[in-house]
Order: sequence, then structure tokens, then C-alpha cells
Amino acid sequence: MISYKEKLCKEYALTLKQLELLLSVMEHRCFKKGEFVVREGERNSNLYILSEGVWRNFRMNEGEEMSLWFASMGEFVFPIWGYAYDAPSKTSIEVEADSNVYFISKQRIDELCSTSLDMANIFRTIFEHHAYWMENFLLFFADNVSAQQRYLAIMQRNPELLQQVSLKKLASYLYVTPQSLSRIRAQLKKKNL
Repeated sequence: MISYKEKLCKEYALTLKQLELLLSVMEHRCFKKGEFVVREGERNSNLYILSEGVWRNFRMNEGEEMSLWFASMGEFVFPIWGYAYDAPSKTSIEVEADSNVYFISKQRIDELCSTSLDMANIFRTIFEHHAYWMENFLLFFADNVSAQQRYLAIMQRNPELLQQVSLKKLASYLYVTPQSLSRIRAQLKKKNL
């Protein structure tokens, strides 16, 4: 199994030396399942690295939770409204599985970037990758791929989500009902996928 450091280096085009430098200036924290990293309307300007666990970003839509994204081991997470604009979040981030994370404040990042070209380049690389990932994410849904194809993509990219996230939350992320997701899973099981 790939480690969170290997995944970060691969996904974010960082060298191990760059990652170690970044981790050396970050703090460590554990989150328990069910805790909120930020709630809609609150401010949070930290950048996080998940070394273990799963987080979910969601917002309320007509009284229902709508899952927007999931993050798991080896991914960066930052509440964009608080990070970029020091504004209240328009979404909530909830811990779906006990998590170990490294984190750093926006203020500390700004200080590091103003004094170290190496650190500025590390953060530039992270944010470039994040923008690329978000664009691909939007295109994936814009291409009108079926719910079954979206589910298969989750199985391939983040299989841990299938073990650690409820069917209802996965269904909202895939824009289907829990019943439709159950049918998709049953069809795939018949095909041995």
C-alpha cells in the first residue's frame, strides 16, 4: 500500500525533500469521526495534509446534505473562503473517519513564502495542482458520465471511501438516490466488478 507521503509526492509533483521541508513547519492534530473542521458560516484559514482518514465537504440544499467532495490520505485540504478571503465558509467539512493531519495557518504560509523561495515554490505547486484537480473534477461531471461510471471512478481512485463513508453520503456526491446507488452496486456485483 502506498504511503501518504508517496501519494502526496506523486499527486502534487513534490519531491520527498520538499514534502519533508513542508511537514517540518506544520503542526500535527488528530480529529475524531463526526468532528467538524469548519462549519458553514465559520472561518478557517488553515491548510491541511491528511496523513490518515477521510473528510467530506458538503452544504445544505433544501434541508438535505449535498456532498461536494471527499478527501483522504495523501491529500491537501483547505477551506477556500477562509483561506483566500478570510471570509465565512459557504460549506462544511466533516471528518468521516478518524484522521491524523498536519496543518499550517495562512498567516504562517504567507510568512514562509515571503522569506523562502523554496517554500513559495512548494505552495505554488500545491495550489496549481489543486486548480488542475478541480478543473478535471468539474469536467468529469460536465461530461455527463453515468452514475455507474462515477462510482467506478471512486472505486479506482479512492476505494477507502467505500468502506468509510455511508451509502447516503456517497449517493449525494454521485447525484443519485441511495436506492439508485444500491442498484448500481448490485449490478456491478453481478458483473464481478
